[in-house]
Amino acid sequence: MLKVINEYGSFRIRWDIFISILIVLSIIIIPFQLAFIHEVDLTGSILIYAIDLFFILAIVINRRTSYRFAGEEITDKRQINTRYKRKDFVFDLFAALPLEIIFILVPEVGFQEISLVLWFRLIRLIRIRQLFIIFKRWQRLYSINPGFLRIAKFFSVIMLLSHIIACGWYLSAFLSKFPEKSWAVLENIHISDVFTQYVRSIYWTITTMTSVGYGDIVPHLNYEYIFSIIAMLIGASTYAFIIGNIASLISSLDAQKSNYWNNLDSLKLYLKQRGVSRNVNSRVQNFYEYRWVHHRGINEDVLLNNLPEPFRLEVMQELTKELLEEVPMFKYCSRQLKNVLILALHAETFNPGSFISRTGDNGNEIVFISKGIIQVVNEPTGDIYCELESGEYFGNLSIVLQEKRTAAIRTKTFCETFILDSNTFYTIKKSFPEFMDVMKKMSAEKSGKTNQLLMDGIII
Repeated sequence: MLKVINEYGSFRIRWDIFISILIVLSIIIIPFQLAFIHEVDLTGSILIYAIDLFFILAIVINRRTSYRFAGEEITDKRQINTRYKRKDFVFDLFAALPLEIIFILVPEVGFQEISLVLWFRLIRLIRIRQLFIIFKRWQRLYSINPGFLRIAKFFSVIMLLSHIIACGWYLSAFLSKFPEKSWAVLENIHISDVFTQYVRSIYWTITTMTSVGYGDIVPHLNYEYIFSIIAMLIGASTYAFIIGNIASLISSLDAQKSNYWNNLDSLKLYLKQRGVSRNVNSRVQNFYEYRWVHHRGINEDVLLNNLPEPFRLEVMQELTKELLEEVPMFKYCSRQLKNVLILALHAETFNPGSFISRTGDNGNEIVFISKGIIQVVNEPTGDIYCELESGEYFGNLSIVLQEKRTAAIRTKTFCETFILDSNTFYTIKKSFPEFMDVMKKMSAEKSGKTNQLLMDGIII
């Protein structure tokens, strides 16, 4: 019995990529054979029927793929099967079955000197519908920018549409048996090789659809004028739609970026008017640039606080994954205590040269370093006692011992940290008696750096 396939699982994503390639190949090969080859050839038939086998397999996979309704993943096989039969099965069946097989033994039977086998293969162009379904599924994937994916979808459509129209443009001349005033005869294309015929056809299609029209290949017969009008209408509407979507995406990105940098400009102007030094102004700008490059200017705490607590916990577990593995405190916690601690952490970013705390400050927080380098500094002399890196932490001793810090903490690089403030610390300590045992065990696993600091009488 086949298992249900996760709609967003790795197998389904890889399969969608593979089947998308096959759809594109089908849409390229089938019209090309009809318009430029005109007859059934062995190589083309083997390729087409090999692709058909995968589309028959796709029916089985689609019948076993979960789907989402109102944000909920539906994994019930009966519901999946019912929905698939109602929405997609008929289209997928016609796109997969080689209906022209009844003519394969008599390929000479044809219409307008073209085998009926090739005409029936056009039914497979229904497969482009599956391409839209795949793009729609990808648009719901959180890791893919929907704007860029929308542009990729329309770009793919217009390329395939241009190919089909180019095939139709040459086919129209062939079906009319190349009259003297036909564009193909006037350009001597009808006696050229297949490659030249296709290149000239796609050239005319692109220039016509984009309304460039250099006038070197033009319609002369009524059916050519009608075909040209249709191509221009399709091209004008399609390109306008794509350009509109690109403009909308760029506008959306620019709006977010402009708003962020406008805030920076306002802050810089304010600091300048208040007489703040150029050095501080420069550091402010560096901080904004770092936040834009690494976080797109987003305040993580604000975003995460809008999530329900269980979901926020799941996200925080991902964000603090390396800390959970490296910091002893989390290793000794029960699952419940660990979850409470994770939810209590808040993210903070510091730029280089910032003092997180100074000598004589009360120990009001435990700071876990997620990224960057922090220096423990003798503030009067400027000497550096040691450097703390990603995965290390400080502040637990000053909170437990309720002692003032005897050294300053300064960032060497941009630092991303997670902070547990003292109020939350004492609240958790009161609610979870085991917390102090965890802190004792954590202190027993002090690093060499921390031991040396204690031996020197330094508390941070």
